[in-house]
Amino acid sequence: MNILITAGGTSEKIDEVRKIVNTATGRLGALIADEFTAKTGAAVTFVCDEAAVMPESAAEIIKIRSVDDLMSNICELLADKKFDAVIHSMAVSDYKIRGVTSLDDLIAAIELGESGIEKDKLADIINRSKKISSDIDGMLMLMEKTPKVISVIKKLQPETVLVGFKLLAGVSEDELLRAGHGLLVKNDCDFVFANDLEKISGDMHEGILIEPDCSYRRMNSKQEIAEAIVTKIVN
Repeated sequence: MNILITAGGTSEKIDEVRKIVNTATGRLGALIADEFTAKTGAAVTFVCDEAAVMPESAAEIIKIRSVDDLMSNICELLADKKFDAVIHSMAVSDYKIRGVTSLDDLIAAIELGESGIEKDKLADIINRSKKISSDIDGMLMLMEKTPKVISVIKKLQPETVLVGFKLLAGVSEDELLRAGHGLLVKNDCDFVFANDLEKISGDMHEGILIEPDCSYRRMNSKQEIAEAIVTKIVN
């Protein structure tokens, strides 16, 4: 079996020395990789950020940084090699930095009669220097949406088994089920693991593995999640 796993988080540059990151560790993805190797002897390709927890088992490691970097690597991998399953557990940034400006510069532009600032006009105000000055008061960041990496997976390999992940915070189980199943339908996933940030702490990791018919299974630890996902894919 050939298995592709994404794990950890992405980071987006603000300038050459600063970046926005998330708190994803990649630990669950690493456990899933180890479970596949131990139970099936699968060849695992592990795509992760530079700080992610690495699997103990032998795996091809590909390190990425930004969402654009992740997208290009995923597209290249899926074009070059057939995977029996893709487990997309990486916490992917929803936005990336287009640029920054100061509140004073934005106000000045508005006062000059550009209150109806169009995108190209706003771009002229953006500071794109290699290192943003630490003297700026009231710094504003302009952000734009990143592409949805999960949306390309089944388009490139329709026969692969796709496991998506949905993370919310402080929601009811019903809302978690709706959001997880919505992700499944939208991206043609075979399974989605939906979890609540408030119910994750160390090895304690509560969540639900959702199937297309809306049936689901509750789990309470990272090891249990890893074992369940591997079993489902093998079956």
